[in-house]
Amino acid sequence: MTTKTRIPRNEQKRQTRQAFFQAILDLSFQGFAYSAISLRHVAREVGVVPTAFYRHFEDMNDLGQSLVNEELGSALHTLREHLQLGKTRTHDGQISGSVALFFESISQSPLYWHFIVSERYGGNQAVYQALESQIRIFVKSLSDDLGLQPAFKGLSEDIRLLVADMGVNLFFSWVYQWLKFTPEQNDEKTAYVKRCTEQAKVLFYGVGNWQG
Repeated sequence: MTTKTRIPRNEQKRQTRQAFFQAILDLSFQGFAYSAISLRHVAREVGVVPTAFYRHFEDMNDLGQSLVNEELGSALHTLREHLQLGKTRTHDGQISGSVALFFESISQSPLYWHFIVSERYGGNQAVYQALESQIRIFVKSLSDDLGLQPAFKGLSEDIRLLVADMGVNLFFSWVYQWLKFTPEQNDEKTAYVKRCTEQAKVLFYGVGNWQG
């Protein structure tokens, strides 16, 4: 006779919490706006009764903010740590490498990135504010990074922040098209990466030569 392994309560709670996060990401990828997802809807997706929701979150705003800060924030932090657009670069090679890394990040976590670009200007204020907070951290990190590159050292912090903001907006604008590609569209993906890399070079080279 076999004995079932009992899952510790804390681990069970963590798994259920993660299931709520996953349900939101899945629904978003299916085309549901966060503001249109009800508590009952997400509880049904997870397979729990609605009252069980309150053991993990205060309300839907709390769920959305927790998803952004705990899951998406971690993904953005990892990307920030690896991009390093301003550090020890041959300018050309680092831009190309950073663009390739960005697309690799999208491919590894498509549901995360779909949620980020879908809800960045979405209808739920709590999610919007949480995303903006994470993106501001991303922009500041990129700005500080750019300050290490000789071409940008002469620019004020305000201008570097402006450039970083432009760069983040440019990168994020590529996400939807990348998610549309099928695994078989290798030639199209290669051409798209080349085009996006050229866009990034125009932005950063142009700023490096700007006299203000």
